Parts: sequence; structure tokens; C-alpha cells
Amino acid sequence: MKPLKLGLITYGLDRPLTGISRYTVELVRTLSTGEFDVALNLLTAGEPRALKNMNSYRAKPLHGCGRLPGFVTLGNAMIYTASRAERLDVVHDPTGVTPFLLGAASAKTVVTVHDVIPYCLPGNSTVLDALIYHYWLPRVIGRVDAILTPSDASRRDIFQFLQVDPQKVYVVPSAANAHFRPIARDLVRRELEKRFGLMGRYILYVGAFIARKNLKRALQAFAWVRAERNDIDFVMVGPREGQSTIKAVLPLLGLADAVRLIDSVTDAELAMLYNGAELFFFPSLYEGFGLPVLEAMSCGTPVICSDTSALPELAGEAALLVNPSDIEAMGQAILRVLNEPALRGTLGERGMARAQAFSWKQTAVATCRIYHHVLGD
Repeated sequence: MKPLKLGLITYGLDRPLTGISRYTVELVRTLSTGEFDVALNLLTAGEPRALKNMNSYRAKPLHGCGRLPGFVTLGNAMIYTASRAERLDVVHDPTGVTPFLLGAASAKTVVTVHDVIPYCLPGNSTVLDALIYHYWLPRVIGRVDAILTPSDASRRDIFQFLQVDPQKVYVVPSAANAHFRPIARDLVRRELEKRFGLMGRYILYVGAFIARKNLKRALQAFAWVRAERNDIDFVMVGPREGQSTIKAVLPLLGLADAVRLIDSVTDAELAMLYNGAELFFFPSLYEGFGLPVLEAMSCGTPVICSDTSALPELAGEAALLVNPSDIEAMGQAILRVLNEPALRGTLGERGMARAQAFSWKQTAVATCRIYHHVLGD
């Protein structure tokens, strides 16, 4: 039996990785291990710099598609042409944009829709994202052969807002990279001091600095904590975009010397930051999955996260869940974990056990099963 000829679309890999582009990288890495009967062809929209150390694939550039306007216009014709020329069996778009207005020649089409934030949280997306979700996706999503999404919560939202055939939608969770694991405490302390000048105790946030992440309330909750525990700092890791908004709030809350903003970290450095934290705090208003929660758990770091969207499903009983609109409740949860070593230990152990239920190999196996299902195998 010949290997399945897969066309996997890559987009956004020429920039700092987001949750969606990290998903693409991990899927490529796992499918490239040789454990899967897949001939991997990458349809590259933009230079895939994040894949520079991987060679187990063929690349077909989609010229002019490295930015979203080109991707959803010119990309449709180029994907159709490439699929026909390479005689692909399946074309998978892991970005959720679904550039399949013309289909993919004789290939079956699969798309991963990670979330539907423009519907669930109006006003929390870019104008371009809102246009894509409200005007583009409803036109094309019904034409694809399978839709993957990382959580049951996201699956319910897709049904509600996009009105697709339920039999086409499959839940396939993501996973944490192998970099995220417990690391010896002495090594962590040395590396954090050397690389970031961090020597004291801190709580950690990892993610974008955007309104949906609820960071203004997070900082207000932290100010509430600092009134009782001035020995704790708050380290926030994310892209430089949006940091100016955070910096403007800090003096107003009396936190100018208590909050540290860090960007441009490697996976190894991020694993150190997770391991060094007293707890991981993730008060997001909406997540289709919530990969940083899983990364923190993989490192044995206690987690406090929101009780909304996919986060309770992901965390199970391995995290403290809080109302992201209740500043005092968030502050009390942080103080409780800081002040109760036994609770910290319990949450850390539960988190590591929970994280072991997810792996990129499992994700790839489930994804390949869906490829074969849409082909009728």
C-alpha cells in the first residue's frame, strides 16, 4: 500500500510562534519521525523558519501567500494547482483559515479550527480575523471533508456559530512539547539568574498581551496579593506587541517594581521559567484549548486558571479554577497556593499526571485516522 500523500499547509512559521503555529510545527515534527505511513508535502505560505532543522518533507512554496490577505485570495488557486500537480490524497490546513474556495483538486480537505473567538468574544479580534470568521468561513467551511478542533468546548462553539455537519467535526487535543518537564531546582535557579536576573519567588503568566487574556484583572488580583505578600513578583512572558498597555497600568497599581515582562524566549528558557515559578496563573476569558496550562503542568508547576471555555476540560481536577471576572477570588486563589505548601505539591503532582494523558504522537495518530476516514479507507 502506497503512503498517503499529505499536503500540510504551513502559515505563520516565519514569525514568533503562536499557539496555532506551534501546533503546525509539532504536527510536522511528529509526522516526520518515520512512524507514520505518510509522504509529507508542505505547502509553505511564507518562509518556514521554524522548521529549519527538519528535512523529512518536500516543500512547495505558495508564493505571495505569506500574509493573510494573499493566503485567503491567491492561496486558493495555488493550493488547488499544487494539489493537482502533486496528486495529493489529502490537504490539511492547520490554521483554521480554510483557503479551499476552489477545493483541492481530487484531494480530500481537512481543516483545524482551534476556536471561534470572533463569535464568542465580539470585539476581541482584529478586523481581518472578524471578517474571515463572519464572512469567509461560513462560505467555505461546509465544503471541507473534516474539521478538527482541540476540545469539546470548541466543538460546541463551532456547531453553534458555523452550523456545520456534526459528523464532520472531530476533537483531537494538542499536547506539550517534550522540552516542558521537571528540571532540577538548583539548575533552574542558576539559569534564571544568569539569563533573566531572576532571583526571588514569582508567579508566572505565558501568552499574548491582548484583551482576551484578561491581564488587567490579573494585575489587579496580583496587587491584592502584594498587599499581603510583598515577597512575590509577577513574571509575564509573551510577544513584545501589547506590552506597552501592560506597562501603562503598572504604576497605577503600584506594581512598577513587582512585574517583569519578558519576550523572545526559547523553549528551553520557557521550561526554566515554568519550573522556577511558585504557580502558573492563566486567567483568560476564552481558550479553544489553552496550551500554556498543559506546558506548566508538564513541568510540575501548580496551575490556577479560568473556569471558562475549554480550560476546565483541559485542566480537569489538576488546577484551581477561578471566575476570571472576580478579582478578589483570583487573588485569594493565588494566596492560598502560595501559603499552602501541601496544596502546591498536590496540584503539581496532579498536573504532571494530567499532562501525561496528552502527547503529540497521540495527536498525530488520531489525525492520520481522520485522513484515512475521509479517504474511505
